Amino acid sequence: MTTRTSRGWRRTAVAVLAGALALGGVTACSSSDETSTGGEAVTITHARGETTVPGTPKKIVALGNQWLDSSLALGVVPVGYIDNVSAVSKSTPPWTPDSLKSATALKTTGNIAEQVAALEPDLILADPFIADQKTYDDLSKVAPTLPALTKDAVTPWQDQVTALGKVLHKESDASAVIKKVDDKVAAITAANPGLKGKTFASTWLASPSQLMVLTDPNDGSAKVFTALGMGIPANLTALPANQGRLALSPEKIDELSADLLLAGYAPGLDEKYRQLPGYADLPSVRKGSVVFLTTQEISAINQPSALSVPFMLDKLAPAFAAAAK
Repeated sequence: MTTRTSRGWRRTAVAVLAGALALGGVTACSSSDETSTGGEAVTITHARGETTVPGTPKKIVALGNQWLDSSLALGVVPVGYIDNVSAVSKSTPPWTPDSLKSATALKTTGNIAEQVAALEPDLILADPFIADQKTYDDLSKVAPTLPALTKDAVTPWQDQVTALGKVLHKESDASAVIKKVDDKVAAITAANPGLKGKTFASTWLASPSQLMVLTDPNDGSAKVFTALGMGIPANLTALPANQGRLALSPEKIDELSADLLLAGYAPGLDEKYRQLPGYADLPSVRKGSVVFLTTQEISAINQPSALSVPFMLDKLAPAFAAAAK
């Protein structure tokens, strides 16, 4: 997988990891009997079937930023983790709490399953880019494992928080986390009533010759915008795509007819984006509603989490106001 494919853009934040995650078979068992405490067993249905988690997990390993942030948002610091957003951007995201410093950052090379087993977790959370069927099977030999909850390209973060809240017996906390973000969305909507019916385009300039564009309004990365009453322009949704993304030739930048433009760019390509023929004539440019996003930031848009969404909403606030006009 490379960032030259539409799937690669969907996984901007994990592209550098996917080839390195060598998950071999393991037979180690977790010490779940010793680490889980109290609480009824909870069964979660997910994309790979269902997983029953006994008691209340105390030692969690989170593989991927969406599950990691779901755990942190519920006040639970995992014993070990992989934060793909941090790995690909080579810096800690500003929404990451200091409490994570007490956890073990797993290496993104070598046998990840062995590293996980060494931590003796009683629950493993694995984002889709890690947990294909084989990997899920391997990790499930170590401890109860939750992979993607659905077969969608990007799991809605609310679903992850809700599921994890049930497993941890922190359902009221999960509801509070979701409500806090819902309230922020509601405040933005109230302040910008003109957003209803406006359009957005989420893009990433992967190379000087390839512009990746989101086309699926039902994708998990689009839901925060649809919650604001926005949609993807019909001309984009009508284009043929792979898993809700397409590679658009930069010469066709005029297809980006949206009121709000999320201009993600690979390192060093922000100026190249501005120099694309026709860029100056885009509606979003004329309205002043373009937001240039670093690899870390477009990853937060592409794989939204309980912690990254509030941060990005604040960053996008001025652009929302401009787009609403």
